[in-house]
Amino acid sequence: MTDLRHSTSRLTPGGRLSARYFRDAKSELFELFDVRGMCVLDGGCAGGGNGALAKRAGAREVVGIELNPEAVAEASERLDRVIVGDLATVDLAPLADEPFDAILLIDVLEHLVEPGRVLARLLDLLKPGGLVVASIPNVAHVWVIANLLAGRWPQKDSGIFDRTHLRFFARGDMIRLLEGAGLEVVVVRPYFTRYRLLKGLSLALSLYVFRNYYARQFLLVARKSVYQMG
Repeated sequence: MTDLRHSTSRLTPGGRLSARYFRDAKSELFELFDVRGMCVLDGGCAGGGNGALAKRAGAREVVGIELNPEAVAEASERLDRVIVGDLATVDLAPLADEPFDAILLIDVLEHLVEPGRVLARLLDLLKPGGLVVASIPNVAHVWVIANLLAGRWPQKDSGIFDRTHLRFFARGDMIRLLEGAGLEVVVVRPYFTRYRLLKGLSLALSLYVFRNYYARQFLLVARKSVYQMG
């Protein structure tokens, strides 16, 4: 089984991954939970951008998993350790000695053939009471709806219409995915853009009432039961 996110995502015409793929990060994630003192696993860490943000926010240690060699090289300079491999098949035994306080799955689950299965594997590495922090594109976005009404599905290099997406989620589907793994979802926040002006415009256009349809993604935090042993 291949995790297409690492093998083909965001390839330039020359066959190389774009710098944006390596370095895209969401600082808003670290407003959702207190990462200080945590040992964090960044699954599909790309160039380590989010892991680096976690370290700056006070994480004790950040370990990444990434397959793409270019991304591994960059992430290795930012994170404490990077395990090279496919999330679906990588040997997790070297990480089993010290369970993690949090697992980041940022723009990852939609690229997996079996996201539920991969999530279940990773949860064995998470402490009881630990957190899964995810960002997932919103297939119920107003622009997706408009394109479907027009009878088309664009193929893009990134964003909601990223051609390498294998699974598609609306808000409720995201919650069901995490709850299906035995997690308690504690935060669901719409994510519009990193740019404040565009975020304000999206909220204004949505009249706030329909803001979930203007969210490009949702940011989610879910907790593993303290009674659930890995």
